[in-house]
Amino acid sequence: MCSLSQSEIENTKKILSEFESLYPVSPDLFDPLFEVGEVRDYTRQEIIMHPGQQLREVHIVLSGLIGSTYISGNKVVMNAMAIPCTVLLHGGSFFRKRAPMMQWEALVNTRTLCIPDSFIREYMQKSHEFALWMHGVAENFILYSEERAILLSGDAERRYLNLEKNLPRRIFRELPSRVVARYLGITEQSLSRIKRSLLKSESDD
Repeated sequence: MCSLSQSEIENTKKILSEFESLYPVSPDLFDPLFEVGEVRDYTRQEIIMHPGQQLREVHIVLSGLIGSTYISGNKVVMNAMAIPCTVLLHGGSFFRKRAPMMQWEALVNTRTLCIPDSFIREYMQKSHEFALWMHGVAENFILYSEERAILLSGDAERRYLNLEKNLPRRIFRELPSRVVARYLGITEQSLSRIKRSLLKSESDD
């Protein structure tokens, strides 16, 4: 049994059942995941998934924030961020036993529920409801990709404001400037100019 309080478990199950998939299910559907799952804590900048190493686990983010990055030339690109109650699996590892080219990094102190991918596959075969829920998770990810494109449209200042609006306030405040700049596709110097401009606008108001 994972080392979480009953209230933490029930709250996570409720959010997973209602919001993580396009197909709402009963929270009790996730009881087996919490029975076999292992709670892991990661410090800021700790790597969760390493490039070149096949991932044999599925993670559910319990708290904190995880970033997915890859190398393009000499530049580090952040292509996604996962907030609490997000299900994280690497498609290549899960479906094709292929090592990832990207990595997952804890952007702030983060806790996940780690579940063997073999158990997830077995549970999908045994439970039609869980398989349907997982299908809805995949559909949600496709929709997220489109929403991220919208989120990062417009000029750099608009992208920054969109990010601030869409992340939990506490998590946004904890994010290092390098992470924010990387996600927005700008330099840290440009990010500093945006912050100064917004602060000046607020003081003028």
